[in-house]
Order: sequence, then C-alpha cells, then structure tokens
Amino acid sequence: MNDLPLRLSAALADRYRIERELGAGGMATVYLAHDLKHDRKVAVKVLKPELAAVVGAERFLAEIKTTANLQHPHILALFDSGQVDGTVFYVMPFIDGESLRDRLAREKQLPIDDALRIAREVGDALQYAHAHDVIHRDIKPENILLHGGHALVADFGIALAAAKTAGSRMTETGMSLGTPTYMSPEQAMGERTLDARCDIYALGCVLYEMLTGDAPFTGSTAQAIVAKVLTEKPAPIVGRRDRVPQHVEDAVLTALEKLPADRFATAGEFVAAIGADGATSGTRSRGRTAARRAGAPQALGRRSVLLGLGVALLAALGGWLLGRGRPSSIPAASRLALVVQGGNIFFNGIARTIDISADGQLVVFSANNVLGASSVLARRLDANVAVPIPNTSNASNLRLSADGRYLYAAAGGAGMQRIPVAGGAWTPLPRVPTSPFLAFGDDGSIWWGRTLGNGTTRVRADGRDTLVFKDTNLQQLLPGGRYALGVAFGTVSNSGIAQRLDLRTGETLTLFDTPIAELRYTMGYLVYVLLDNAMQAVPFDIASGRLTGEPVEIATGVSLSSAGFAQFAVADNGTVVYIPGFESELVRVGRGGEERVLLAERMRYHSPRISPDGRRIALDNITPDGRDIWTYSDETRDLTRVTFQRDAHDPVWSLDGKGLTYLAGSGGRLDIFRTVLGTTLAPRAESTAVELSYTGTPMRSGGFLSVVTGTAGHGLDVVRLASRGGAIDTVLATAADESFAVPSPDGRWFAYISDHSGRPELYLRSLGGSDAQLQISLDGASEPVWSRDGREIFYRGATPNGAELIAAALQLGDEPRVVTRTALFSVLEYDTATPHANYDVSPDGRWFVFARRGGANHVVVLQNVPELARRAARGVQAPLDR
Repeated sequence: MNDLPLRLSAALADRYRIERELGAGGMATVYLAHDLKHDRKVAVKVLKPELAAVVGAERFLAEIKTTANLQHPHILALFDSGQVDGTVFYVMPFIDGESLRDRLAREKQLPIDDALRIAREVGDALQYAHAHDVIHRDIKPENILLHGGHALVADFGIALAAAKTAGSRMTETGMSLGTPTYMSPEQAMGERTLDARCDIYALGCVLYEMLTGDAPFTGSTAQAIVAKVLTEKPAPIVGRRDRVPQHVEDAVLTALEKLPADRFATAGEFVAAIGADGATSGTRSRGRTAARRAGAPQALGRRSVLLGLGVALLAALGGWLLGRGRPSSIPAASRLALVVQGGNIFFNGIARTIDISADGQLVVFSANNVLGASSVLARRLDANVAVPIPNTSNASNLRLSADGRYLYAAAGGAGMQRIPVAGGAWTPLPRVPTSPFLAFGDDGSIWWGRTLGNGTTRVRADGRDTLVFKDTNLQQLLPGGRYALGVAFGTVSNSGIAQRLDLRTGETLTLFDTPIAELRYTMGYLVYVLLDNAMQAVPFDIASGRLTGEPVEIATGVSLSSAGFAQFAVADNGTVVYIPGFESELVRVGRGGEERVLLAERMRYHSPRISPDGRRIALDNITPDGRDIWTYSDETRDLTRVTFQRDAHDPVWSLDGKGLTYLAGSGGRLDIFRTVLGTTLAPRAESTAVELSYTGTPMRSGGFLSVVTGTAGHGLDVVRLASRGGAIDTVLATAADESFAVPSPDGRWFAYISDHSGRPELYLRSLGGSDAQLQISLDGASEPVWSRDGREIFYRGATPNGAELIAAALQLGDEPRVVTRTALFSVLEYDTATPHANYDVSPDGRWFVFARRGGANHVVVLQNVPELARRAARGVQAPLDR
C-alpha cells in the first residue's frame, strides 16, 4: 500500500506528525513520528495490511491492552494504539540507539560481560512479564533495543495478540509467528498453548549468538532451520570460545533443551544460572555437559513438532523419533487417517513410497509440495503432523532399518542408499541396486529383489552376494529366522502367488492360489493385497505353512503399482499402514480456468500429451493388467489401448503426429519403443535407456531432450538422446538438479528447472552451446511446457494462492527476455509429475489437459490387525478416525 503513509498522516494529524519510514519487518512497518501533545519523538508501528485483515483490528487492539500495563525498566512501553481504515497501529517510545541485531552485525561476538549483562536484563524483563501472564513469543536480537548500553525489549505481547486473534488463519495465509532461528520446538509445532519456557528457549538462542557469533541452528531456509532445531544438539560454546565460563555454557544449553520440562522453570532461574560465580547453575546441567564432552549418547526430547512446506512452517522431528526395533504394546483396534498438510501424497507407479517402523510407531511416506517436488515425510503415530526428513528430495523405494534409525531408499542414482531418519548424508549400499523389496537379516545381511519376479539376492555383511531365489521376490523375513514370505509373479499380468520360503533348504511352498500383489505377516496373520485393491487378512501358522482360518477383508482401495507391488507395510505389533489408491479425471481447462471433463471414468491418468493436430490425447494408465499407453479421441470421446506390453509409460507424439514413442520394460531394463498408429506394425525397440528418467521431448534436429540421473551426489542432468542406437550426449550437468528439460519449438533454446539457487526455478538456455541463462520464474517453478508457436512457456508456479499455472510471454532473439508473467488459474487439484510435466497445451494455446486428482489425501493406519480381522469376520468395521 504505497499510499499508507499519506493515509496514516491524515488520520493521525491531530496527534502525530509522520516524518519518515524507519524500517519494515515480517509483521509491521515502523515510522518515525512526532508526538504533538507531548513534544517528543515516537515510533509508530503499522501492521502489514494482510496481517491486519487476518487478525481483525478490533480484536487485536483489545488483546494488546494487556501489554500497555507492563511497566519495567527493560521493557519498551506502549503509548497508544488504534486503527486507520482497518489497519492497526501502535505507538512506542523512539529509541535513539541501535538494536542488538545492529550491534551483532557490527561486532559479530560481544564481550562476555556485555553479553551476560544484556541477557540478565532481558531475563529480568521476561520474569516480570511472565509474572503478569504475558509471554513475548518473539524474542530475537531485532526486538532487543540498546539504549545507553542497556537492553529494552520491544513488541511485548504483539505476537501473542496476533496468534490469539488470528488462530489457524495465520497458517492458511502463509504467515507464521515467531522467527525460525529463535523458535522453540513447541512453538514451531503450532501448539496453541505455550508457556514462559518458549521465551526462555529464545533467550538461550540470543545469548548463544552473542557469545559465539552464530545462532545455535542456521540454514538456508526456514524449513532447514526448524529441522535442525528438532533433530540436532547445539554445539558446545566453550569449544568455540574457551573464555566462556563453564557454568554459562551449562545454563545456555539447559535453556535450549528440546523438552520444556528440561529447561529452567522461570526466566529468573536462567538469570541466576548465568550469575558471575555460577554458584546457582546446578549440577544437573554440568553433569550433562561433561557427559556430552565425553561422547556419551544424548537422547533428544520426545516431541514431534511442525515444519513448513513452502512459506508456512509445518512439521519438524526431534531425533527421539528413532525407533528401537522393539514391538510396542499392542494398540487398541482402530483405523486412523494421517492427513497430509501443506502438500499431497506422492503417487509413484514404479517405486515403493511408504513404510512403518518395526515397533509400529513411525510411518514414512513420500509427499509433494505445491510445486510437485517430492520428499520423504515421517510421522509418529502419537504426533499431530508429518515431518520432512532433510535431504530426501525425490527419494523412492522407502524402507526403514530394523531399529528404525535409518531410512533406506533409492537416491542420487547410485542404487540403494541409507540416511539417518533424523537427517544427515546419504551412504551408498555396495552391491544393492534400486529395489522395492528389501529385508534385513539378524546377521547383518541385506536381502533385495527387483520387480515382477526377477529373483531375490542376499548380500552378506562381508559384501558377498548370492542369488537365493531365482523367480521369487522375498517379501519379509519371518520370526524365527528359518522362513520368509515371497511372491512368485506371473508372466502376463502383475499378479503373483504367495509362497513360504525355506531359507535353509531353498524350498518354496505355495500358500494359496489366489493372485495377489504382495503379502506380509504380523501377529499370527498374513496380510495381503488382491489385484482389485482389497486388503485381506488370514490366520497363519509359520511352522506348518498352513492357513488356520478363513480370509476376511480389512480394507479396500489400497494403491497398487504397475511394477507389481502394493503401497503398504506392516509392523511387528499388528499395525498396518497403506496409501489409498489414487484415481483421477481427465479434464480440459481453458485459459480462464473453466473445466470440462473429458472422461467421466476415474482412472490413473498420467502424462497426457496432445497430438500436433489437437484432436487426440496420448497418456498412460494403470489397470490390473499393468501400465499401458492409451489414446483419447475427440471423435469417439473414449480411450483406445495402444500398447500391450509390461509397464509402458510416458508417451510422446512424433512431430508429424503419426506415431508415439514411449518407455517400457521390467526388471531394471527400460527400452525406448516407437509405434505407428493406425497400422498393424508391432512396436519397434529404438534403444535401451536404463538411465533415462522419462522418454523425453522430440527435437526438430532429431533425437530427444531428456533427463538422466547423474552419479551419486550429482543430481539430475539434461541430455540429448539419439533417436536410434541410444547414444546419450550431455547438454547440461552441474552439481544441482537440472530437470523438466523441454526444447523450444524452433529448436534454438531449451527451458529447464534447476535448484542451484536453493529452490527450483525455471531457466532458459541456448542449445547452441552458450552458458548464458535467463531466469523465467520468480518464486519457484516446475513442469514447464512450451506453446506450439514458442511465444509462451507455461509452468506451475508458487504464488500466494498456493500454485497456479503461469504463462510467461517471451521475446526470443539475441538477448531473450521475459515480457510478461500472467497467472492463469489454480493447479492445486491437478496431479503433478517429475521430471516431466503432467499436462499439455493445445496447438492453438487456448486450452490445456490435466489429470485432476481424486481420492483422499491421507495415509491409512490399521492398528491391531488380529482384532480388526475378528471384527470383520463378524461384520463389524472400525470407523476411520482423522
């Protein structure tokens, strides 16, 4: 609001003369003004209009009345408050000095005596305010003013007033209260009821920074900072600055404990603990520091907290979430829905995307943010939200270690790797390629299998590997160590036959003849998923290999993969978790957002591509028979099946519109095929492309522009694939991820997404070899698609509304530039894909085709399967709790 100073001056002309703007923060803009009645300078703070709209002016002003009664030498007083055209303002003394942030920026580290004096003064102010039931909630160097060398705490109660009046609407608008660097764990999780100990935590952060020059936890994004707050211990202070007294370090680290119960009960206690002689610091914290220096393991606080996706902070985990591999007590029979907040469940038809710890307490699954980027989330069943595990972008084929401490997954193109659940670096697993079937032996061995019955291999702890079962994928090592469960897959469809495997003799025993996708064992029951997406449970005796009862249905709609497995997992305590099946509608969307459903039948439509003449749409779809290419015609308003191969996907039209190119294959081998439509010619294998992440986009000069997985730690790279022979030439390769590569229609340029800046943005480069690049997007992007005339490029962009389709008009020439960026319509309900777009634009640029997401956005947890099965046998089903 550029006219705000003028309107403010006019409204307050009888009381204050607005002179100039002093600065702006996340919540308010500050103006220097002259108090006409008292002839003094004052600071007038004006809430940001968007915040004022959310909190409500009248309610906010009523709440901050409490702070006007705080009278303390180290608290900045509140003189006045009111509203102008619905925008809230409040008036405080003008301090002709600097903030603690200004001094830290200048000096980096403060003299120890100065740091302790400032901390004691702020602590005294907090003790006084807390005694009057006022919590600051936003203690940070910016809110600590220095006047004559002494501290004055500003904005007391402002954050509390905003939180109480706005409630959950703060998160809905993408705004959050508190600063991540100084935010306590319980504050980050969005708990409505906070006590004084969140201020003590923040003061501990401030003192830590005054002494060391850095905050306890830093990162490139708010999410990264909060993740560290909950998953790491702060580094010792004395090790960085040995002149800091030991009792001061003890006090600061006590203030920074994850659990509020482990911190000081009052700010006064904290002030006493940093006293000159340390006499009151207590032996508890000193003993803890000594243990830490001796290398003793430290258990982190047992809490789950919120970490944001995008701008708002959502969930972050503490290191305590590491499971111990022991079955917990058997839970009561129940059906729970773990709803994903701030993103969507990620559907991956060719990789496993869910697992549960052996003790049944921790669930991991893949989810997308609003731009479609996937990462792995972890959710404790006793927590309120799921938490992104750091450094798990695009990880797939998830498997938790037996003790729950590590996540195994395919990441970085080096086969299976592992990463600590609490966050850290990936470690490759020698001799274990990408696999959705992974099991761990008590002797340190790892068992793995490829998809669709390509056998099971055992990798010993010494690295030697042995093909154990040639045609059966091992599903689970059974209790006792002698037997395992396996599935022998069929040769025509994705069906399999359940088997008990004897690990001593190699013998296999068929358990029943009904075709299934996968099966597991827990608490005396086999749990398996049928090809119609139903989950059944049946009593089972491991020793005899016999079913000891009749199967009953305990769930429906379980997500099945085209690669021959189901998205579910079991724990030792009878808990089962699964991802519900995803289906979508094929919709046509105009530039104004108007929709028309093309196919009423809900299916798993993926990667729709409009033909050059605009009359047909090619896509792939998953059915019980597998994943195949289909075409939709405007004339018939129906689908026609094009391929009858195993796992055919990602179709691309030839430039003349007469044929399609696509990927197909199994067992780790992918071939590029080409088929000519309207003929009886069989599809022809063009080349083997095991490295490709998708088929690619055809180029006028020949071949395809595509993306491959680089070496470990190298990310994704842009390549050009020859149309015949499979030769791959690198076009762009850096340490960052380059994906979604699409050539311009004239063949001179290519657009792509790169995260080298810290977030995914859309860039333009010449295909002629120049290193110059033009950034097209501004606030994050994914899924670029060119208009057929090359004058526009469309992409999914991050906006205040979440995600919208952006049309960027380009002027291409010797120095290309972006002419305009126009948000067309919301794309939050439309399925995403990676590393290619999951939509297309018509030849005339007037409409688009999308797959609109269907189904619930949650993970289902079934607790106490034996009891649920017994109830199901009686016709009783537990309700789904959310």
